[in-house]
Amino acid sequence: MSAQTIESISEFLLHAGTNFQVVDMGRGLVPISAQTFLDIENGVAVVPRPRQEHAWFAVVFWNTQDRPAKEYIWFLKLPVDEQGLLVCAARNHFLQIIVDALGNSLAQDTEQADKLPDNPYNFVPAQSQMAHFTALTKHLLNKPVTSGTDEVISYIRHPAVVDWQLLSVQAIADTAYRLDTDQLDATLVQHFDMYAEDFQQTLLSALDNISLPARLQQFLLTRLEQNWEQQNNKTVLLATLRAVSSAKPDSQLQAVLAPVLTSEHTDIDTLSVVAARHYNQLNDALMLAFFERAALLDNNQHYQGALFQGFFADLVRLPELRDRALTLLRTPERSEILATAIGALFSATRS
Repeated sequence: MSAQTIESISEFLLHAGTNFQVVDMGRGLVPISAQTFLDIENGVAVVPRPRQEHAWFAVVFWNTQDRPAKEYIWFLKLPVDEQGLLVCAARNHFLQIIVDALGNSLAQDTEQADKLPDNPYNFVPAQSQMAHFTALTKHLLNKPVTSGTDEVISYIRHPAVVDWQLLSVQAIADTAYRLDTDQLDATLVQHFDMYAEDFQQTLLSALDNISLPARLQQFLLTRLEQNWEQQNNKTVLLATLRAVSSAKPDSQLQAVLAPVLTSEHTDIDTLSVVAARHYNQLNDALMLAFFERAALLDNNQHYQGALFQGFFADLVRLPELRDRALTLLRTPERSEILATAIGALFSATRS
């Protein structure tokens, strides 16, 4: 096998005798099919959730002959062009690196997969993201959960009895995938205010990549509406904002986001959460409110256009937002501060 005889990472893994699962880590954790990943590699499909002008993927693979199978992971960060397509030259460079390092030995000895040389395409997830990713892969591949999930469930049900400080982050992340099977959503709603704030934040972060039961989603949306202006615990509020994300446009969620985006308490961290988790909720009105707030923060905190331009460059690369973001540049419904920020953006583009 050589880099000249294979044309994609997908083909390399199949030739090497492995099965694999790809997770898009650009904005949250989203499993994607092998065909979708191949279409992205071949430039047939755009990268659906780029971040910072890159695609972020985890490729989990295992040798089909191993019993029991042991999984290996590549965390890949590959550049995306202005049309939202994967830069093939970078993908081909990574292919050359793995072929030079492994040849076709992956088929006989999967252990070699962990011995890739240092390269510019690997990244290391943050500790909390790694816990969430591990929980997701266990769920996808029907692997046993981390010991300690029963203790997490006991704390959820009896917060006055169990010591939350003995609970591990990984066990909490694994428990998030048991909400439906253990019918925990009603209990969470009932006891939420009894939980330690650190536990609230950790659990909400673990729920970030899970479609929430309707009752729990409604409860958290209501808490955001009622508590955003008080800002009693910003860390928990931001974790709540992340947790209520929806894969599809949701009118109730959009109604909650509208006052958040116009609030004086909405800072850079808040805008970052909205851009990362709620980008698909940004209709014309919310898009305008988002960039009005970004322009105001940029002006007030003296970022000299960098903040506004960074958010614009990030969101304009998302396939579903590109046209809306470009239309925003010419909207007459804008403040002087937004008009100034847009003018600076055009100046920066021409220079």
